[in-house]
Amino acid sequence: MKLSDINLLDELEKVELAELRAVFRERKFVKGSGIFGPDHNENLVFVIARGRVRVYLAYEDKEFTLAILSPGDLYSTHSGCHIQAFDNASLWVTDVQSVKRCMTEVPLFTRTMIRVLGHILQNAFSIIGSLAFKDIYNRLMDFILREANESGVPENGGLFLKFDMTIEQLAQVVGATRQTVSTLLNDMVRSGFMEKRGRGEYFIPDPEELERAVGR
Repeated sequence: MKLSDINLLDELEKVELAELRAVFRERKFVKGSGIFGPDHNENLVFVIARGRVRVYLAYEDKEFTLAILSPGDLYSTHSGCHIQAFDNASLWVTDVQSVKRCMTEVPLFTRTMIRVLGHILQNAFSIIGSLAFKDIYNRLMDFILREANESGVPENGGLFLKFDMTIEQLAQVVGATRQTVSTLLNDMVRSGFMEKRGRGEYFIPDPEELERAVGR
């Protein structure tokens, strides 16, 4: 569920961006801990250096995940969202003013930032469309298909997929309860869309059939 195919870690290692890299400071967080909240008063930008980070909305006892950020992804603290360490995570953090100054002085970073923000906006529209027009079963199938296309291993005309998350974390991603997601995964196996290989391991024998079921 990476927000962008542009890896800012690679960009920041370029010689011409050495000045920009110097303004970032590393912060580490343990799995499950809150990193930033909607009321955070610092205007910061951060890049994921290690682990994954969850961005989500919360109201009373309800949560909805907007994205899981992976190494190389960029985000900010002024989005009005909760930001949580999905794994043990390390972030490169700096203030917005430093980024603005570097965007003015380093054209390469400006171009990269524009591409990253474009991918983030595209992902946001996709999430909004999924929430508005798809039920939980189709949201889960859509997520599985997207993960399979991005990281699945080809095997006998199908795709082998290993979820690098627990059922509870998967439920957080698609906006459902753990029990609901577990039940729906079992339904997909019984329907023949997937074969369960082991804990978090599935084989999709016919990805095109799954795409038709999702409605792509």
